[in-house]
Amino acid sequence: MPLSKLMLRPGVNRESTDYANEGGFFVSEKVRFRGGYAQKIGGWQNITSNGNTFDGVCRYMWNYVTLLSQNLLALATNQKLYVELGGVYHDITPVRATVTLGTDPIATTDGSRLVTITATAHGATLNTYISISGATAVGGITLSGEYEIVGIPSDNTYTIIASSAATSTATGGGSAVVVTYYINSGPAVATSAIGWGNSPWGFGGWGSSIPVGLPMRLWSIVNYGDDLLFAERDGDIYYWTDDTTSWSRAVTLTEKINTVPKVATTATFASGVTTIVVADATGINTGSVIAGSGIPSGAYVTTAWTGTTSLTLSAATVGSGTVAVTASYSGLQAPDRTLLINSSPIRDFFICFGSKPYNPFDFASTFDPLLIRWSDQENPYEWVPEITNQSGEQRITNGSMIMAAVSTRQEIVVLTDTAIYSMQYVGPPFVWGINLLDQDISVASQNSVIAVNNSVYWMGTDKFFIYNGRVDTLPCTLRQHVFSTLNRSQISQVMCGINEAFSEVWWFYPGLGSQVNSLYVAFNYQDGTWHYGSLNRTSFVQQTLRDFPMLSISIQESYLAADISATDTTISLLNASTFPTFGTIIIGSEEITYTGVSGNSLTGCVRGANSTTAASHSIYSSVAMNAPNQVAFHEIGWDDVSTGVPQPITAFIQTSDFDIADGDQFSFVSRIIPDVKFLGSSTNTPAVTLSLFPHNYPGAAYGTADVETVQATSVLPIERYTEQVYTRIRGRQVALRVTSSDLGVAWQMGAMRLDIRPDGRR
Repeated sequence: MPLSKLMLRPGVNRESTDYANEGGFFVSEKVRFRGGYAQKIGGWQNITSNGNTFDGVCRYMWNYVTLLSQNLLALATNQKLYVELGGVYHDITPVRATVTLGTDPIATTDGSRLVTITATAHGATLNTYISISGATAVGGITLSGEYEIVGIPSDNTYTIIASSAATSTATGGGSAVVVTYYINSGPAVATSAIGWGNSPWGFGGWGSSIPVGLPMRLWSIVNYGDDLLFAERDGDIYYWTDDTTSWSRAVTLTEKINTVPKVATTATFASGVTTIVVADATGINTGSVIAGSGIPSGAYVTTAWTGTTSLTLSAATVGSGTVAVTASYSGLQAPDRTLLINSSPIRDFFICFGSKPYNPFDFASTFDPLLIRWSDQENPYEWVPEITNQSGEQRITNGSMIMAAVSTRQEIVVLTDTAIYSMQYVGPPFVWGINLLDQDISVASQNSVIAVNNSVYWMGTDKFFIYNGRVDTLPCTLRQHVFSTLNRSQISQVMCGINEAFSEVWWFYPGLGSQVNSLYVAFNYQDGTWHYGSLNRTSFVQQTLRDFPMLSISIQESYLAADISATDTTISLLNASTFPTFGTIIIGSEEITYTGVSGNSLTGCVRGANSTTAASHSIYSSVAMNAPNQVAFHEIGWDDVSTGVPQPITAFIQTSDFDIADGDQFSFVSRIIPDVKFLGSSTNTPAVTLSLFPHNYPGAAYGTADVETVQATSVLPIERYTEQVYTRIRGRQVALRVTSSDLGVAWQMGAMRLDIRPDGRR
């Protein structure tokens, strides 16, 4: 019989049945399409080899270059803020409070590492980091340095884990125990049934619904020159002043603005009064901090001021006379809460999406999740609208909250939970014009939206969308697959990024049964193809300023909830919510593989993995993944080097069923002529396996597969590999799978040919 060439449509299609998709691909795992042909994706490795890591689940990254040509990467996790330089993660997490505790606030229990701290009305949340100094020894333990809060028994107590067990039950620590509280940790995953609203976090779709819940902590980041602004979703805004020497910590935007002088004048006042008279009040606002001799530090203009040269201060003067003073920009009038922050790429405005409105008579106006408020041009300190600046605000009306905002070359695209708007600069006096584009959309999450060139792509709650001058549904051959495998209770984790070298947008999302991102779907915006697979990633930044795309691999590390022996196969943790559904953990020097997560327990554990020794471990021992929290370069090499030791990536793609004469007769396949490209492989003998899966009816299980190997003998200068493979497969329909699972293998599938002939009707 003549050979039959398999000419297959590019892209994976699961919108129809396997049989109805004849001539296409139905299953993929870490395989993309390039030039219309299936190709294994590239590998990944940690951006640093020095063992440096970070705490918490990274939800956003921002890469920029300073005026001194320092290539900085900002990271925001649910626990901390960081700036990475040269492979080192520098902790810039803001300080919430520094408190001297009461006498003897530390309590220990004999034989336990768990320590209880008494701190009246501490206001801390679970998993928040604190720093302790000045404590004397208690129960054989001297607390000093940074600790994570692992329990909160009451509003006045919390627990931490010491580095060693106490030698006695005792109370002490002395009268000089100082605790520095960093900003409270936020939820690493969404939690249900504790209120937030109903959409989009509790938004149903695709014929299903989920319970109302509290969203996990999300961030947005922009830079102002060399400085950074971090905004927690529905939370505070923080400002980091570029400091790559001592790595000073970020402060709230309000605190920063209050230190930036706006105008200078002179003031006359008596001692012990709250009213001063200035020579010129131009540029002064309610909330401006007045600084000068005889004026208390931090004193600001109150809302009682009527706009005259007589200023009403928040604190009485401590001196008298006529002195030079400065008035700051008004930090109290700037947004102190937002849903996200962005900047305009050409006009350099800083824009808060969701804010309190400006009110000169009220510093605590009600937060509005549909209010868009912007700073003056090129000035993130000025948020008070005046005739001399371009700061301002405008409210949009469709939806219940702003979900996302992305900048394109010509506009800023704003998405609420039900509508999409275009925001374009029009100049004074209105500054920004905002127009409704469509009011029948949905948005999966804040980070599910991406701008590519002058188009915007996003994942909704039941389909994908594109805006390129008009709003349309984005045709997707994997729509049913994606939205039927999505864990909707964790939809806020959906995030996306651009893989520019391959003209792809990748979305990562939590699969059914997973509390973390475990699956991905990718769209090639040049040829319109889709592919999918499994991969756990939490944030994405494209390769514009570094050589490769960077994605974060991160969990919130935990601790043993009980002692374990060397043979236990179920391991209970204090919190397992961010652990992938399977993987390898490290406790001490032992590596342990597990196959499932049930509540806060890891199940199916195999002890002493990867040539380590199984051992017993005590309660409160640290538990981490064998791949530490990291930012990893992607599309580099062909292997998984996240642990520091190269591991092979299993990649495969499978065709839909094909047959002869619509399956009227059985087919017999006796030979395959491979067409595979191994160019780029780092091993001398790259190989793939070809598997043929027969079955007699679309609804029947596949029969025993015939698996053959195609191996290269020469890649350069001329490719040479297995010429032909012989097989004996019989069935009404047959599917072909190409797989690689060895180190250093790169491959691209071409046009395979099969020696296939009719073989009877039964």
